[in-house]
Amino acid sequence: MNEYMGCRVSLDCGDMGFYQGVISRISLEDQNVSLDKPFANGLACKFPQVTINAGDIQELKILKSKVDVEAEQNASSFTSTVKVEKKKTSVQQAPGTGKQATRAHPLMSSASMGNMSQRVTRDAVNRESPRFREIRASPKHSRGRYPSESDGGGRNKRTGLPGEDRYGGTALTEEEQHQVKEEFDFDGNNAMFDKAAEMAEIEAELGNKPDIVRLVHTNRRQPEAKYRNDQNVIEGVKAEYRQITTGEEGEAEFVSDQGLVVPAVSLQLRERLQAVINNHGMGLERQAEVMGRASTELALQLLGGGHRLNPTNMHQVPMAVFLCGVNTVGTLGLAAARHLASHGVKCLVYLPESPIYPHTLESELRLYRLTGGKVVNRGRELPGGSVDLVVTAMEDQEMWSQERCQPWHRDAVTWAQTCRAPVLAIDPPPHAPALPFKMALVGHLPLSHPKDGGQLYLANMGIPKNVYKEVGIKFASPFGAKFVIALHQPKSTM
Repeated sequence: MNEYMGCRVSLDCGDMGFYQGVISRISLEDQNVSLDKPFANGLACKFPQVTINAGDIQELKILKSKVDVEAEQNASSFTSTVKVEKKKTSVQQAPGTGKQATRAHPLMSSASMGNMSQRVTRDAVNRESPRFREIRASPKHSRGRYPSESDGGGRNKRTGLPGEDRYGGTALTEEEQHQVKEEFDFDGNNAMFDKAAEMAEIEAELGNKPDIVRLVHTNRRQPEAKYRNDQNVIEGVKAEYRQITTGEEGEAEFVSDQGLVVPAVSLQLRERLQAVINNHGMGLERQAEVMGRASTELALQLLGGGHRLNPTNMHQVPMAVFLCGVNTVGTLGLAAARHLASHGVKCLVYLPESPIYPHTLESELRLYRLTGGKVVNRGRELPGGSVDLVVTAMEDQEMWSQERCQPWHRDAVTWAQTCRAPVLAIDPPPHAPALPFKMALVGHLPLSHPKDGGQLYLANMGIPKNVYKEVGIKFASPFGAKFVIALHQPKSTM
């Protein structure tokens, strides 16, 4: 049994608990085992040696061999488990005595020890790697984790053994204890780490590995990117921002919120486009309906939207004044007044007197009167109280200079300048406005409007792209999911 002397073992003693220690004596006669430096249920015993009866042992594990215990340098990677079935111990009473004699337990028999020796020898073939044994053999690795349990003389306070702590390691020296108490310099240690060299070393190591190992390394799961609700998960085709070309040079360009370029057209090209649109049956009546709806959308924004048109806010119903001329733009203004009145807004139309009105304008005026809205013909009849919105649709694209000289036009501008209400212009001419506006709405394609004007908006008139093609315009819709889009001056020209 000498080969088991000095081994570190773990004993499962059932109700008595677990014991660990180094075998110092094995007695076949007394059927017991003595352990040095014992631990009971993970705690060091008060006594330097304990003796355990073989009948109390249910399971025995060899933790370290004699060589490992003596050297404390090499760690064994295997754990030999010997499960012993607990058998009943037959008790015989010695003749002539009142004492009982215990029969030898099979665990401690010479045959059992022989089988155990063969099993330990067979399991010992599976050793650890040389690199791991080198790390475990280093003095720094084998020292205890709790230096505070060792007194100044290197003796453990709990076990009383020199140079060992409760986990079997050696105590720290004074220099090492001082290093442990010092504050760790994270920044300094991070600066010492050479990431590029480390990655190069890893790549060089993987270069000598089989393809399957390199494949597993390169296919490690990367952190998934997070997307907002307005971002595309799948990358699409690169956007083409110049989708509309007119064939004209020298005209201004505008940019939508999505970055799409919307070029301006000359007045001559716009008149040609208007003629083609009329030939296809999309006359002024249809266009007035679309522009009226688009103007109402912008007017509701300037009025405050749902806050002003709430049914519980009927004592503060907003009021809008429409300044219309006797021309095509005036027809668009009347259609806008009718649409806005249908939302419950109080509307008033200023329209100068004329012996005869164009047919389409007269039809729109008749429809507007059915809403119950008021119509005035003189500047002095314009309201003197507070007004929430002013919509101007007085100036034609060609006759704007002559119209500004008319008394009805000057009266309307003079009255509007005294109001503090925001101004919305419908299809204004591409010149400096007589009445500064906050927003302007145009259809088809914009003209070269000045930079110092208000915010320009473009309405979707629903004109097919092949209609644009007839006048030499390559057109692709810039509207996306919106009916009215904002047009901005390019940053390079702002």
